[in-house]
Amino acid sequence: MAAPIPLPAPVTSATRPASPANDIRPLLNYSEVLLFRTGVSFEGTLACDHTSVNDREGAATVNSSDTALTVRGLGKHFGGVTALDGVDLAVRRAEAVAVIGPNGAGKSTLLKLIAGVHRQDSGTIHLGDRRLDRLPPHRITRLGVALAHQVPRPFHGLTVRDNVRIGAMAAGPPLRGPELADLLALCQLDTKADRPADSLRVLDLKRLEVARALATRPQVLMLDEVAAGLVGRELDEAIDLIRRVHGLGTTVILVEHIERVVREIVDRVLVLNWGRPIAEGTPAQIALDEEVRAVYLGDGGSSGSGAPAVGPRDTSQDKGVVEQDTSAGAAPRDTDDVLVLDNVSSGYGDMLALRDFSLRVAPGQIVTVLGANGAGKSTLCGTLMGTVGTRTGRITAFGRDITHLPVHERARLGIAYCQEGRRVFGDLTVAENLRLGAPLSLPRDEVGTRMERVHTVFPVLAERAGQRAGTMSGGQQQMLAVGRALMADPSVLICDEISLGLAPVAIDALYQALAEINAQGVAILLVEQNVKRALGICDHAVVLSRGRVSYRGGPEGLLDDADLDAAYFGAATDAPATDAPTTDAPTTEAAVSAASATAPTTYSGSPTRTTGEPS
Repeated sequence: MAAPIPLPAPVTSATRPASPANDIRPLLNYSEVLLFRTGVSFEGTLACDHTSVNDREGAATVNSSDTALTVRGLGKHFGGVTALDGVDLAVRRAEAVAVIGPNGAGKSTLLKLIAGVHRQDSGTIHLGDRRLDRLPPHRITRLGVALAHQVPRPFHGLTVRDNVRIGAMAAGPPLRGPELADLLALCQLDTKADRPADSLRVLDLKRLEVARALATRPQVLMLDEVAAGLVGRELDEAIDLIRRVHGLGTTVILVEHIERVVREIVDRVLVLNWGRPIAEGTPAQIALDEEVRAVYLGDGGSSGSGAPAVGPRDTSQDKGVVEQDTSAGAAPRDTDDVLVLDNVSSGYGDMLALRDFSLRVAPGQIVTVLGANGAGKSTLCGTLMGTVGTRTGRITAFGRDITHLPVHERARLGIAYCQEGRRVFGDLTVAENLRLGAPLSLPRDEVGTRMERVHTVFPVLAERAGQRAGTMSGGQQQMLAVGRALMADPSVLICDEISLGLAPVAIDALYQALAEINAQGVAILLVEQNVKRALGICDHAVVLSRGRVSYRGGPEGLLDDADLDAAYFGAATDAPATDAPTTDAPTTEAAVSAASATAPTTYSGSPTRTTGEPS
């Protein structure tokens, strides 16, 4: 093994020593070099000892089989949560395979187990004939497995070229001359090689993440939602990059929530749900699988009750919503709407996750926001609460502009947010969790009155008032999360994926509670993946597709499977959906694309290849 990298003193621009053109070690600070020596991951990059090419253990045995990677009976638990259970996967050399599934399916966990970031509880992982699951991450990287992450985290202050060189350190010999130039050109970073990585925009950061993984000279390249946040031409270029890499003979395992990426790149798809494989086949076969469809859209049943019954509803808001969506830049009208979003765009860094979104919520109305993973639903919730900054557009609540209002001020106005994942305080009692939801200045007797109202909706919270929240079931914790939000006495309740991971009986109880809450005059913005459930309770529905509206109108417009597919998984245009000015009918993105002579190319889709949420 080569001698370890010497640990330099902290370097400044005034004291940086001269070094050879291909030596980047003086650019690294002490902590970065230490992490490289110990094999610990730093800022998303697999790190390792600096080793020579002769230290790539197992290289002679890796290529002895036509199967590049084999996973058998893989299982993983995090505490009481089963992340993977009995997963089998065999990937041939130079094959491209996709792993898909809804939130919590175990997709990223699978990749991290293969990369050695986590250790499995059962099962085995082999690269050719070489067993991987007993090795540390840096040894797995040397053997030829690389992982590119969804969120790029380059080394700050280093150039693009130096970031790629660091990637090569994880596998052995450094990249020099033509090899480095070819890799930069492959990832279309050759003209930006000398730029600081911090100056790159989203697409180029994604390219850099892939380039750093490729610098390890992998036999198997795993891509964890690397196209997340890309649209239009950026998405085209990301797909082209993955195609070029695969075309060079690299085995690709792809986790991706954008169905077009999966459809255009892979020949085989594995579907996971709650850690278990439920389907495997070609993209076309998976598209027709009813179980996969049920996983993504929800089975619509409460204990087998079938499709939801959509009863009489107030349709007066539908026209207003459509008009608002088609009046770009129009100021909010003088109405009693409790929430108005007017052409709102928001996101993270350079990535826009919500684009030109408009919506009205009337007092006492239930509006459901649907969409595949990664559509921008949770970003919408964060934008409404102020945890995600608004780039453009205007948000009005109760007649007041709250676009730039801090989170606590929005809460004081009467907006409560029940976040995805419950987020209760596990070491506190049920009663203590509820009290934390009330304003600190609220008199004690009023706190008691509000708690009684919560107990009326959720009697189990009264029965278990002294129990530690962390010892409750998932359904009971979700009831506590909703109850804590109600302690603020809101006029608007935002619920983000409250049925996620719950048994049908628990979902029944939650949706019955939502109906009771709404009957008390509380408007509800319900973000859900369980389509049939959500449509059965709402007055108005909106479907998001990659940050844009693909459907808006009454829930009955989505009960037909063909219409639902068109809105939920269909045309993935990058242009905003625009309604025809002569109709008040519900609009789907597919219909708009067909009617508009100026609309960009659309892509047909299916319910099978849509995973992950960049929220």
